[in-house]
Amino acid sequence: MFVSKFWVVVLVAAVIVLVAYGSDKSADLVTNQNWQQFAGATTTREGLRIQSLDRVIIHQDGSLGQPSPPVNLAGVHLAVSGDFRITARMENIDARGTLRLYGKPPVVYDQWRFETGSVAIDVATGTVTMRIWDGSSSNSNDERIYPFALKNSVSISIEHLAGTLIASADGQELGTIPDHHIFDSKEVWFGADAAQGDDWILGALKVEPLSSGHIEIVPPSSYDVAHDDPDALRNLAAAHPRKLRMGAAVVYSALVTDPEYRKLALGEFSMITPENGMKPQFIHPQQDVYSFIEMDTLVNIALQNDMLVHGHALVYAKSSPEWMTDSPKEELQEIMVNHVATVVGHFKGRVAEWDVVNEPLSNKKAPYRDERHGLDRNTWYEAMGEQYIDLAFRTAHKADPSAELYLNDYGLERDGERWDALLGLVKRLKNRGVPVDGIGFESHVYGDGDYNEASTLRAHMQTLATLGLKVRISEIDVTGDDPEAQINQYVVGLDVCLRALNCTGYSTWGVTDLYGSTTRSDRYPTVYGTSLLFDTNLKAKPAYSALQKRLRQLY
Repeated sequence: MFVSKFWVVVLVAAVIVLVAYGSDKSADLVTNQNWQQFAGATTTREGLRIQSLDRVIIHQDGSLGQPSPPVNLAGVHLAVSGDFRITARMENIDARGTLRLYGKPPVVYDQWRFETGSVAIDVATGTVTMRIWDGSSSNSNDERIYPFALKNSVSISIEHLAGTLIASADGQELGTIPDHHIFDSKEVWFGADAAQGDDWILGALKVEPLSSGHIEIVPPSSYDVAHDDPDALRNLAAAHPRKLRMGAAVVYSALVTDPEYRKLALGEFSMITPENGMKPQFIHPQQDVYSFIEMDTLVNIALQNDMLVHGHALVYAKSSPEWMTDSPKEELQEIMVNHVATVVGHFKGRVAEWDVVNEPLSNKKAPYRDERHGLDRNTWYEAMGEQYIDLAFRTAHKADPSAELYLNDYGLERDGERWDALLGLVKRLKNRGVPVDGIGFESHVYGDGDYNEASTLRAHMQTLATLGLKVRISEIDVTGDDPEAQINQYVVGLDVCLRALNCTGYSTWGVTDLYGSTTRSDRYPTVYGTSLLFDTNLKAKPAYSALQKRLRQLY
C-alpha cells in the first residue's frame, strides 16, 4: 500500500511530540505540531495566521444559512481526564479573534451542521466573550461578556476545574461559567476563526494538566484501510465483468475523525463523492477566498486507498454562497467561469469526474409550460439563460480535458415532464457541441411516488446511450423501515446499471444512517434517517447483502 511522504512526516512528527512531552507536562501545539490540514490557517514565522473563511451553510429549503467555522479535524486533538488549562497567545487582532474548544467534532450533514458541545472565546477590541454550546441547539445557550482593553495581543487562558470553566486574560481572571458537561467526552478539538475579511496570529497554544489531570496529544489518524475483503462491494464489483465503480458520498468530518466510519467508507467503496466539501459555499465562501485544504486532504485519502473521486458540484444554485447570489447580474458570468476554472484546475488529474451543473431543472410547474423548457429560474439562469450550462461545461473541459463531465438531477428515473425536459436539454447541448459526457440519475427514494421501475429506468438509460451519453446512479438512498422495499429499490438501480453498458457507476448518497443526509435538519437530539446501507450502529442492513448477491451474479 502506497503511503505518501507527507502523511509519514505528519505521523512521525506527532509521535515525536508525544515522546518529548509525555502526558503529564505542558506542550505548545503551535510550535510542535503540523496544522496544514486546518482550513483557514497558514503557518508563518510568527505562528498560525487565522484567516476569516466566513463559511455559511445554506439549508436545503433555502432558509438563512448557518455559520460553519473551521475545526482542525485532520490535525491533533487532546485526550483529557480531570482538570486542564489551555492558553492561547492571540496577536494582531484588529476586529475579532475566536478560539473554540470542542468536546466532539461537529458534524455537517447534508447542508446543516450539528453543533456538539463547545466553548468559544471571542476577543474583540473592548470585550472578551465566552459562549457555550451544550449540544442541545445550533445556537449558543450560555454567554458571558467581560470588558477588556485589548492592546493588539493577549494571552487567553481557559481552565477546566471541577465542572467550571474559568477565563483569564493576561493573567487577570475575567469570570467563570459552568462547563455544561461539554468535556465529558474526555476529548478536546480545536477551532479558530476571525471576523469577516480579517485575520490574526495564533502565536502559541499551550496545553497543560492541572492537579491530578492528565493530557495526551492524539496524533492525526492513519488513513490506510485494508481492501482485502473479497465480499466488500468494491471487490465484488471489480471481479464482475462490468467493473462498475461502486461509490458513496462521504462526510469529511466523519472520514477523518471516526475510524469505524472510515473503515466502511474506504473499505467498501471504490469511488468517493464529497457530500458537501466541494460545493461552492464550502470551497469558495468569499469572492477572494478559496478553501481547498480539507478537500485536498479528502482527495489524498482517496488516492492513497486506490479510489476515484467524483467532484460534487461546480454549479449548484442551492449551494451558492450569498456573495455569489447577491452579485450584480452583469458580473455573474465572470464569477461562474472563474469559479469553475479555478476549482477544476486545482484538482486537475486528481478528480476523475465532476457534476458540472447540479439540479438545473425546476420543481415548479410553470417552467415546463413556457420558454424555459423546465429549467429553474436560478441565479445563473437569470443572468445568462440556458447558455450558463454550456459555458460551465466548456470551462470545466478546458480546465481538465481528461475529467468526465456530468449533469446531475433527480426525478429522471420516471416518465413525465421532468424527464422530457432533461431529454430536450441534452439534445440541445449535444447539438451545440457542449462537452457533456453523461447524466447522473440521483435515484433518491423518499416515498410519495418516488418508486423506481426497472423498465422505465432501463429505457431512459438506453435513450441516453443512443445520444452517446454515459449515465450513472449518482445519489441513491431509500428511506423507510421496510427492509424488503429497501432491497427492491437498491437492487433495481444496481441491476439496471449493470445491464446498461453506458452506466459507469453506482453511488449511494452516504454510508451510514449515523451521518446520513436524511437526518432531520436542526433537530436536537438527533433524529436520524433510515435510508442507507448501514444503520446508526454501522451494522449492515439486508439491502447491503442484497447488493452483494447481485454483484456475484455475472448477468
